[in-house]
Amino acid sequence: MNPDKLFDYLEGKLSTSERAELEERLMSDPVARRELTVARHIHADMRDSREILGVAEPTLEERGAVLGRRIAIAFAVLVFANVVFGIYAIAFMKQKEKARVSTEQNRSELTQSLTRAAAQALPTPSFDVDEIKFTAPVAEQDRLANKVIAAAKQVGGSATKGLADQQGVLLFAEVPTARLNDFRDSMKKLGATLPSPAAAPSAGEKTILQIRIISAQ
Repeated sequence: MNPDKLFDYLEGKLSTSERAELEERLMSDPVARRELTVARHIHADMRDSREILGVAEPTLEERGAVLGRRIAIAFAVLVFANVVFGIYAIAFMKQKEKARVSTEQNRSELTQSLTRAAAQALPTPSFDVDEIKFTAPVAEQDRLANKVIAAAKQVGGSATKGLADQQGVLLFAEVPTARLNDFRDSMKKLGATLPSPAAAPSAGEKTILQIRIISAQ
């Protein structure tokens, strides 16, 4: 807004229509209200100075110089306000970016932890160990897998289905080492092909076995 118009408003030099138009703008424009506040402070200081010194009304040239100083001061105040707001906005955006990066890092670490936990909970299929193998039609494989799970439970262990694809079904059984032979016998009764037993049983309390059900040719 024109600073000269603000000072004329404060000094009561505007016409009725101009004054009404300016007041209507001040009601709806917060920036204009801030400019008026700055102009009011400057106007009050200059008026007090004239009253104290007993200075007469300034000439046209003096008024022009004063007006130039007013404009410069108002402009400097507005520039300073914009700079402060810009600094605040930059700091806010940086803080927001740090929070976003921290959230993404925490999410990535959680995903990695869950992946490691899942890998430890379910052993990776291995083709280098001995397997208990079944051969069955595709339609019978799911029922046979359930029988294997039931047999593991009967000896005090557990079993779970792993990977299943067109080649068949892979299961993992965890049974007490003391009941390992009982479990192997139950697998043999179900028609499994068993590998040769290990020379010595596992030293642990439980043994993990890999069972594969493949499709009949």
